[in-house]
Formats: sequence, structure tokens, C-alpha cells
Amino acid sequence: MRSIRWASVATVGGCALVLLICAIAALRGRPWAWAPGLVAAAVGLRELRALQRGLR
Repeated sequence: MRSIRWASVATVGGCALVLLICAIAALRGRPWAWAPGLVAAAVGLRELRALQRGLR
């Protein structure tokens, strides 16, 4: 069994939190919040895929 890369897990969690905050801000009428939200989603998805590759 391989060790867990905790930095990547923390990055995915942080990106999820930023995405949630940006989505709430965008739904409350601040359309500029979609840009950092989409960046956070892209980074989080990239890290999640890297974690999944590490498990195989």
C-alpha cells in the first residue's frame, strides 16, 4: 500500500472550500466570483486525478 499524499488531500479540500465560497458569492450577485471559483475547481480536479493515479 502506498502512502497518502496529505498535501494533495489538503489542496483538494482547500479548493472545495474556495469553490463553495465563490459559488455562494456568485449566487448572491457577485459574478466576478466565478473566475476564482473555476480556477479552484480546475486545480482541485487536477489534484484529485493525481491522487487517483497514485492509488493504482
